[in-house]
Amino acid sequence: MASRMLDAADHLLRHGTRSIAFRRRAVSTAYYAAFHAVDKLCADYLTRSAPRASAEYLRVYRALDHASLKNAFARSPLKDVPRLGQIGSSLVTLQTERHRADYLPPIANVFTHDRGTLLLEMAREVVKQIEAIKPRDEACRLLAISLLFKERQ
Repeated sequence: MASRMLDAADHLLRHGTRSIAFRRRAVSTAYYAAFHAVDKLCADYLTRSAPRASAEYLRVYRALDHASLKNAFARSPLKDVPRLGQIGSSLVTLQTERHRADYLPPIANVFTHDRGTLLLEMAREVVKQIEAIKPRDEACRLLAISLLFKERQ
């Protein structure tokens, strides 16, 4: 799904070069591609062999929310692992820009074509990095646990 969303964002940027709405939609879609890649990684790790249409898989897939994603990447242990810290930094940037794209009032050139393209490339790189994490990789376990479970004090 992430690659199709990235393709959709690319299509919006290429075919809507004069449309502010298309550029905003492209920025939002680019973020959601990366978000879905993280959802998939976590759900695949925690549910292992459960079918993707199962209640268990869907529950884990839908467990991640946007605020907890941003907060988890801002603290240990995720920020201390360079590979995950880089993913987190890019995801937070994409999330911030997605908020601007989705919630700012109509403002001319909120996103230039170049800025939209830069954010799309950032999302492509994040998705690539996320998809490179293997289920047996320590980073996968760390990511899934840190993103999906609240830390109690």
